[in-house]
Amino acid sequence: MTRIIACGEIDISTSGQLYRDVLDVLRRQRPSRIEVDLAGVTFLDASGVRALLMSRTAAAEAGCRLTLIKPSRMARRILEIVGLLETFDLAALPPPLPCPRRPHD
Repeated sequence: MTRIIACGEIDISTSGQLYRDVLDVLRRQRPSRIEVDLAGVTFLDASGVRALLMSRTAAAEAGCRLTLIKPSRMARRILEIVGLLETFDLAALPPPLPCPRRPHD
């Protein structure tokens, strides 16, 4: 098993690197499973979602299972909006706790 830790924004300027990282792991290590840790993801746009889907497809073609783990609240919400929670086996996870609200001044 190999873990890739994604941090910050996964957008048009960074999504290609995430995909290349997955391809590199598949080529060099040939793992049976890759976990992509999304705990530190602060932004996820359509190109980031596309990179995750392309990574999942490339892993499957290599006989590897790609899973997403510890999605940040924002990443989970985006994957929920686009209907991919079940695709990435995230539907079974409990929803993240809400952020504490600050009292109004």
